[in-house]
Amino acid sequence: MSSTVTREQFASAVSSAISSIHHLYREVGRLMSGLREHLAEGPESLIYVSGSFTKVRKDQTLLIIRNEYVALFGPKSDGDQEDEDEDEGEFEEEGDEPEDEPIRVSRKRKPAMVSADQPLLAVRIVMFDPQRREVHEPQIQFAVMNEWTVGKEPWKPERKFVLQRYMLRRVPRVLGTSADSPKKARIKTKAAVKSIVGAKKIGERQLGCCLPEGVVTVPLYSLDTAEELERLSQRMKAMVKKAMKEE
Repeated sequence: MSSTVTREQFASAVSSAISSIHHLYREVGRLMSGLREHLAEGPESLIYVSGSFTKVRKDQTLLIIRNEYVALFGPKSDGDQEDEDEDEGEFEEEGDEPEDEPIRVSRKRKPAMVSADQPLLAVRIVMFDPQRREVHEPQIQFAVMNEWTVGKEPWKPERKFVLQRYMLRRVPRVLGTSADSPKKARIKTKAAVKSIVGAKKIGERQLGCCLPEGVVTVPLYSLDTAEELERLSQRMKAMVKKAMKEE
């Protein structure tokens, strides 16, 4: 340790840093929970897609600091119910989670299915960008994704794509490299399709989509009240509604 820092100063600095981190991620957890609740309200409900939701750990002795948090939401149909928060402990491929995070498998889970004509709302909360440390501002990005395809194939609205559940969390992450994409731009995610319903063979597996309304970025600093969060959720719902009308 540097001789310019006293024992007491060092202890105080460590305690302050850890306390600040705990406070920050408690607020992130509240933000994500509040957004999820607001989106689920009303006749035009949007519920999160099971397997796509990155949660904030409640165990303060095992705090995982993430650069970003992601989720996918879709329109709620009659009879739909939100799944329980089972994402903690779900198996991830190497590289999807921090190396020191325990890997636990709670139970065998059914693969996810995305219909080619299914609109989904992608949400990405960015806390830190290692490529832009000095200029990055914590922010939330969101976009509607539709017209799903694989590889360079043309869009076929009747198709259905099967993916492993953990692959869903790779879909919203593409917003980080698509922030400047124009409306109706086609992009490719890093999610790999396991199979296509009704297709005997599958060539390319990279899942792609259209961004009918582009990507919207909002600074987290502006979401300082419950009213602001409510307005943001209404803005998200309006974007999904507009995309569905234009299909």
